[in-house]
This record gives sequence, C-alpha cells and structure tokens, in this order.
Amino acid sequence: MADMVESIKRNIDIKDDTRQAFIVMRYEFMKFISGKKIFIYAAINLIILGIVAAIFFTSSGNTTTEGMMGDFVSFQSLTILIGVTLFASVTLVSEFEERTSLLLFTKPIRKGSIFAGKFLAAYLLCFAFIIVYYFAAAILTSIETGGFTSKMFPSLGYCALDLFAYIGIAMLFSALMKKSSSASILTFVFILLVPAIIQIVVSVAGNIDAWFMLNYAEAAMMYSISGTGSYDGLRDALVMLVWGIVPLIASYFLFRGRQV
Repeated sequence: MADMVESIKRNIDIKDDTRQAFIVMRYEFMKFISGKKIFIYAAINLIILGIVAAIFFTSSGNTTTEGMMGDFVSFQSLTILIGVTLFASVTLVSEFEERTSLLLFTKPIRKGSIFAGKFLAAYLLCFAFIIVYYFAAAILTSIETGGFTSKMFPSLGYCALDLFAYIGIAMLFSALMKKSSSASILTFVFILLVPAIIQIVVSVAGNIDAWFMLNYAEAAMMYSISGTGSYDGLRDALVMLVWGIVPLIASYFLFRGRQV
C-alpha cells in the first residue's frame, strides 16, 4: 500500500504539472495571436456590435438601457459558438493531426498538462473577447440611452458558464475526431442545432418544460438584463455547468488514451 501511494506521488507533481500547463497555455496564446483566426473573430464581434448599434441609433422608438443591452447580449450565444469553433474545437485534435512538439519532446509534457493548458488558453481568450464585447456594448448603450445597468454583471457570469459548456462540447469533438475540420463542423452543427431540436421535440411530444437543455438555460444571459422572460438563475447556472463538466471529463480521458 505504501509503495502504491509513493508511486502515485511520483506520477503526480502538482507544481510541475501546473508549470507545464501554463507553458502550454502560453504556447497556445502565441499560436492564436500569430494566426488569422483571432482577427476574423475580432471582426465578427465588431460587425455584430456595429449592426445592433446602428439599428438603435437610427430608430425613433423609445429605447431603454436594459432593452438595448439585452439585445446586444442576445447575440452572445452566436459569438461564443463562433469562438469555440475557431479555437477550442481544434485544440486537441491538432496535437495528433499536426504532431506538435508538445507530445514529441524527448521529455514529453504530460497529457494532463497539455489538456489543462489548451483548455485555459481557449477559455481565457474567448472570455477576454466576451468582456470587451460587454463593455463596448455598455458604452454604446450609455451613448444612446444615457444610462448604465449593473444587470450586465450577472449576465456576464451566465455568459462565462455558457462559454464553459460550449468549450466542453468543443473539446469532446476535438478529442474524438481525426481532422480539425471535422471537429469544427461537428461542434458548430451540434451546438447550433441539436439542443434546439431536442427541446422542440420534448416540448411538443410531452409538453415538458425543457429546462435541462443548454439553449434553454443560456437564455438567462439575456433575461437577466432585459427582464423579458422568466428564468431560474441557480438552476440555469447548474445546467450550463453540467453541460460543460460532463463532456470536458470525457474529452480528457479520450485525449489521454489516444496515441500519436
């Protein structure tokens, strides 16, 4: 028993694993910044902000701060989906498709550290875009309405959980697929269509409130600001958390079991 415990201690070095994870995260950030995807994603966010702002600035209706901010946030599920498709869906499969040095070093970085570093890089990059989007939306809203709503902060929290769920799903496909293109397509199609289809089928067939579906729970991002719909904040947060944790754990074990 003592020998087993000692063996586990030798194989698990939290300090070294954390150091390796941050090395991988830095490496991933460098890849993201040096590529074209980050500029494409930035352009998409700017276009969405510009379109929504133009609609409100040119309309003659009575605009409220919560209403305008809620409309900006209503596009976040789409921008998050685009972000995870560009960055998270290819992050694991690229290690096997491109045979990067992370797995082929003379002293290879542990797969757990690679997984953690890649997850952190994709999550933090997408969340940075989300924060910029929210504050840009808040500035544009204040220009139009002269007001500011603190409701954006709970909404930002729901958005962080929604991003976590999306990345969990994206990394699952990334761990399953052999090609980056396949992982990206499946991620985009699954998140965009499958939860919505299941929700419709369940609602029509059994007249059931599909609160357990991701697209149902993520509406809390908008409703927490606009107040135009009903939502259960704690329940929706837990649903998004589960949608992230389950595929993330599955993707870790799939990634750990794959060979170069």
